Amino acid sequence: MTPNRPPTALLVLGFAAFLLAALSIVDMYLPRPYDGVVLTETPGSLRVQSVVPDSGADRAGIAAGDRIVGIGRELLRSKAQGAEALNDLEIGATAAYLVRRADGGELEEVAVELGRRQIGGTSYLYACLLGFSFFFIGLFVLLHQPRLRAGHVFFLLCCLFLVFLVCRLRPASYSAVDAFVLRTGTLALVLLPASFLHFFLIFPRPVWDGRLGETFGALRNRRTWATLLGVVYLVPALVFVYGVWGVQGLGRVGRSISGAPAGSWWVLALYMVVGLLLLAANWAHLPASRERRGAAIVLLGSIVGLVPFLVLAVGFPSFFQTEQFIFYGVVPLAAIPLTFAYAIFRFQLLNVRVILRKSLLYTATTAVVTLVYALGIASFNALFQGTGLARSPYFPLLFALAIVLLFEPLRRRIQGPMDRFFFAERARLQRAMVELGEALTGQQDPAQLVRDLVEVLPRLLGLRFAALFVAQDDRFVRAAGSPARPQDGRALDRPPPPGTAAELPAEIVVPEPLLEHLAGRTLARLDDLDLLRLRSPAVDRLASTLAEAGVDAVGLLASSRRRLGLVLLSPKLSQVTLEAEELDLLRGLLHQASIALETGRLLEERARRAELERDLEIAAAIQASLLPRRLDLGPGWRVAAACRPARHVGGDFYSILPGPALLYGDVSGKAVSGALMMMAASEVFHSLALANRSPEDLFDLANRRLYELGERSFVAVGYFSPNGAGEGSTGPEGHLTYLLAGQPSPLLRHGDGRVDELPFPEHRLPLGALRTGGYRPLAVRLETGDLLLAYSDGVVEAQGPDGEPFGQDRLETLLAATPGDPQSVVEAVLAQLDRFTHGELPYDDVTLLAIGRSRPAEIHTP
Repeated sequence: MTPNRPPTALLVLGFAAFLLAALSIVDMYLPRPYDGVVLTETPGSLRVQSVVPDSGADRAGIAAGDRIVGIGRELLRSKAQGAEALNDLEIGATAAYLVRRADGGELEEVAVELGRRQIGGTSYLYACLLGFSFFFIGLFVLLHQPRLRAGHVFFLLCCLFLVFLVCRLRPASYSAVDAFVLRTGTLALVLLPASFLHFFLIFPRPVWDGRLGETFGALRNRRTWATLLGVVYLVPALVFVYGVWGVQGLGRVGRSISGAPAGSWWVLALYMVVGLLLLAANWAHLPASRERRGAAIVLLGSIVGLVPFLVLAVGFPSFFQTEQFIFYGVVPLAAIPLTFAYAIFRFQLLNVRVILRKSLLYTATTAVVTLVYALGIASFNALFQGTGLARSPYFPLLFALAIVLLFEPLRRRIQGPMDRFFFAERARLQRAMVELGEALTGQQDPAQLVRDLVEVLPRLLGLRFAALFVAQDDRFVRAAGSPARPQDGRALDRPPPPGTAAELPAEIVVPEPLLEHLAGRTLARLDDLDLLRLRSPAVDRLASTLAEAGVDAVGLLASSRRRLGLVLLSPKLSQVTLEAEELDLLRGLLHQASIALETGRLLEERARRAELERDLEIAAAIQASLLPRRLDLGPGWRVAAACRPARHVGGDFYSILPGPALLYGDVSGKAVSGALMMMAASEVFHSLALANRSPEDLFDLANRRLYELGERSFVAVGYFSPNGAGEGSTGPEGHLTYLLAGQPSPLLRHGDGRVDELPFPEHRLPLGALRTGGYRPLAVRLETGDLLLAYSDGVVEAQGPDGEPFGQDRLETLLAATPGDPQSVVEAVLAQLDRFTHGELPYDDVTLLAIGRSRPAEIHTP
C-alpha cells in the first residue's frame, strides 16, 4: 500500500535542486576583483565601450575607444579570457594593463587598481525569486498531495524551472563552480520540455479521459502510454546530443543560444506550445465548473508567461542575457507561478485544499479596519484642529461614539467579500450537499434515491463513480442503476480505460467486523482499515477486491432497526483521495440517505401490509361464507356454533355432513396455511361422507387421504351424529354418537347443573398423523334440558395479560353457571374469553359447538 508521504526520490531531487540554486546565487553575489571596464569584442582585440566613473580604470586614465591588449603578461583575445584573468587576481591588487590608445599610438602599460563588485544584479535576483516561487509552489503541492501523480510531475517541473532560471540564465562568473552550475542548468533545459509536456498530458486529467482517448483508444493502454512518455523524454535528449556533436553546416541545428544548442531551445518551444494546446483542449471538456475556472486561470497565465519568453529566446537570441530580454522575456514568466498559486488557493487546483482559519481572516480584517479608523481619527483631528467644534468638550465623546458604532458594520461589510473569495468553493460544496440531502430526505422512491446517489454525488465531488448496494438478508446486492464498471464522472454509461479497474461485484458479503466498524463511523476509507484487515482475513479479502475495482471509501446506510445498504465511492477523477471535510459532509448525507431509504422501505412495507390486509379480509369473508348458516340435527335437537380465527383467517371449522352429522375441526397451523388446510380437510370429509355414512369408515378414509397429502399437517376432528352410529341405524332416542380425533373431551351439563367430561375413545390421534387409524365411536345420552359443549383447544389455552391460560376448570365453572339454550352458552363463553384476554389478540383459533336436548315437539331454527 502506498504510504501517505512523498516519494523519497522526489524529495532528494528537490533538495539537490535547492542546494544547486543556492550555490549559484552565492557564486553570483560573492565579491570579485573589478577594473571598471566595459568591453566589446572586435576582430583581433577588445575595445573599451565605456568606463565606470571613479573605478580603477578611470583613475588609471583608460578611456572609451582604447583597446585592451593584455592583462599582466597574458594577451587577451576574448572577454571571457579577460574575466578569467581578473579572477586570478585579488581585490585591491594592482594589475598591469597593456593598452593601445584610441588615437592609434604605441602600446602603453598602465597600472590599474582592482576594486570590488558582484556579478549578480537586480535582474538576476528577480530570476532567482521567480525560480524559488516555482519551487515552493511545487513543494506545497507535493506535501499536500503526496500520492497524486500529477503532483509528482508538477514538482519535477518546478524543480527544473528553478535550476533553469537560477543556473542557466545567470551571467558567467568564470569561477571554479561556474562550469558545473551552467552545465546543470543546460541539463535542466534538456529535461524541462519533456516534463512540461508530461505534466499537461495528465493535468487537469489524463488525456485519455478526453477526446484524444476517444479518437486514439490505444492511449488507454498502459504499455502504449509508457512508450509515448519514453518518446517524449527521449527526443529532447537526442536533439541536444545532435546539436552538440552533430554535423556542421546544417543551419540552426549547429548553432547555439546562450551556450546551449539552438535545437534544444526549439524543442522547448515546440513542447511548451503542444502542452498549452493540450491544456486548452482539456479545459474545454472539463465537467466541473471549479476545474474549468482553475484550468482557465492557469492557461491564461501560461500563455502570458511563456509566449514572450519563447519568442525572444528562440526568435531573437541576440537579446539573450541583456536587460531588454530580462524585462520583456523573463519578467512575464512570473504569471505562471502566480496563476498556479491563485488557482490552487482559489479553486483547489490539483485538489489541494488550502485551509484558512476564519479567525486569522477576522484578525486581519479587524487590523485593516482599525488602521482605517485610526487614520480617519487623525485626519479629522487635523481637519478640525483650532476650530470651535474641536474645542467643545463633547466633540471627542461624540466622535469616539460614532467610530464605535461604525466599526463593527464596516468590518462585517469587508469580511463578507473576503469569505466569499476565500471560502467560495467550500460554501458551494456545502450548499450543494445540503440541497442533495434535502432532496434525499423528501425522496420516497428508492429508485430515484439510487439515481441521486450514483449520478449527482459524483458530479458534486468530482468522483469517478458511486455505487449503491442494497441489503438483502446477509448480502448486499448492487442496486439497479448503479454502475457495474467504474465511470469517468461525465458520462455514466462510458467505461473507464481498460485495465484501470476491475468490475464491481454484483453482490457483496460484508464481514461482521467491517459492519461493526462502519456502524460507529458510517464512512471509512479503505486505507484506514489496515488494522482491521490484519485482524480479519475476510475484511482483507473484501478490501482487496474493492481496491481492485477502484473503490476508495465505503459507507454504511443503516437505521436503528436494520442495515439498509452499502455505498462505494471512488477517488476523485484526478485519482486523489477524499479529504476529511468532504468525508464529514458525506457522513451527514449518508445519514439522510439512510432516513430516506428506511422511510421508503417502511412505506413499501406498509403498502404491502395494507394489500395483504385487504386480501386477508377478503379471505376471511370467503372463509366465513363457507361455514354453514344452519345446523340441524333433526327434531328434539338444538345446535349453536361459533368459529373465531386468531388472525383474519384460521384453521378451525365446523360443518354439517349428510346423515345428518356435525363435524368440527382444528388444523395444525394458523393464518393462511391453516385456512388452506382447513378447506382441504372440509372438502375431504364432505366428499367422503356422500358415500360413507359410517363414522369408522369415514374417519379411516379421511385419515388416509389427509396422510397422503404429504404436508404432515394434522387435523383434530370431533364428530356428532344423533340416534345411531351408522347408516340406517336409528338407535335409542336422545343418544348421540360421537368420535374424537385429537380434540379435547366435550363437557356435558346435566339439567341439575352438574358438568361431566365425556370419556375419550381408545384411539384419538389427529387425522393425518398415522397411515392407519382404527377410530371407534362412543355414544352419550342427553336428557331433556341437558347440554353438550364441544370446543377446540384455543378456548382453554387462551391467555390473559399475565400469561395465565383460561383453563378447563374455568370453562366448567362458566358452563355450570350459565343456564339457557346452546346459543346463550356460546355467547357467554365468547364474552368471558374477551374479558379474560382483555381484548388482546387470541393465542389460537376458537371453535365452540353447543348441542341441547329439547322436547320432540320443539323445532329449533338456529
